[in-house]
This record gives sequence, structure tokens and C-alpha cells, in this order.
Amino acid sequence: MDHLDVVTAFLNPEIDDDDIYMTLPEGWPEGLNAPKIVIRLRKALYRLKQAPHLWHDDINAFLLSLWFTQSSADPNLYLRSDSILILLSFDDISMSFPEAATKAVIEVKAKLSEEYKIKNLGPARQFLVIEIHRNGNGVSLRQKSYITTIFRRFGMEHTHGVSTPMDPTVKLDLA
Repeated sequence: MDHLDVVTAFLNPEIDDDDIYMTLPEGWPEGLNAPKIVIRLRKALYRLKQAPHLWHDDINAFLLSLWFTQSSADPNLYLRSDSILILLSFDDISMSFPEAATKAVIEVKAKLSEEYKIKNLGPARQFLVIEIHRNGNGVSLRQKSYITTIFRRFGMEHTHGVSTPMDPTVKLDLA
């Protein structure tokens, strides 16, 4: 599983259907002492409320052009016949693929880089709150930092763990 970051995700989409207007920020253009100037946006801005929706529409159309199919279960999941999976999360792209599809993945990454400013972060080290650790024996998944954060939040950082599943013969008392 590889992790890509789309650096300018919310700045890519063009605004076609809606007319979106804004006043110029204070101090721009310098030296202009005119009344407030209103401009029409042609491209999305990062803090624009519509930016995530416009970004999703833009990347959706692009991925469909690369022969991906949008999942009916999750609109952020894209599948392709060569077993490449793409999962979108805000401005991040997670790509999962079998070793046999490595050449196709390189081509997909190249096409994404042509269309968007992409930073290839390499093999994923984290997915949501799940840490991904690779070693000679394979892959292990952990949530240690997430669990530590939860324990700290509730003042339980000195709690001792117990193996799971617990012995079913142990009787628990209400503390």
C-alpha cells in the first residue's frame, strides 16, 4: 500500500457551474484606495466551502478516465480490473495493489503527477489511526499511539494490559 499526498488538491478544480464571488483580501492590491472590489472566482480556493466537493468531482472524473470504477459502497474507493485500489481521504491517496500490478501502478502515479502536484510518500506507515509496520515476516498493524492518547485523556496511562481473549473462568467484580 502506497501513500500519496496531493499538494494542491483544493486549488485544482475549476469552478464551472456556480458563480462564486468574493471581496479582495485587505491590503490587496497595495496602494489601491478604492471601495471594496468584488471578483469572480474561476478556480477553487483552499478555504472555500465548496472546495472539497469540487476537488472530489475533479479527481472522480480523472480516475474514471484512467479506467477506475467508483465503488457503490464507498464513493471514495476506486477499483480497477488489474486489482489496483485507490482510497481518497481529503487530499491523500492510498493505493493498494498486488505485486503483479507494479508496472501499472507506476503508470497511474505518472498520470496523477501529470494532472496534479503529487508527493509520493512511499509505503504507507499509517492509515487513519492504524500504524503499519513492515518487517521480514510481513506486516503488522498496531494502534499503540491512538490507545496511549485515549489512556492519557482519561487518566489511565498507568493501566496494565491483559492478554485477550481473557480467561472465561475469571470472575469480575464491580470496582
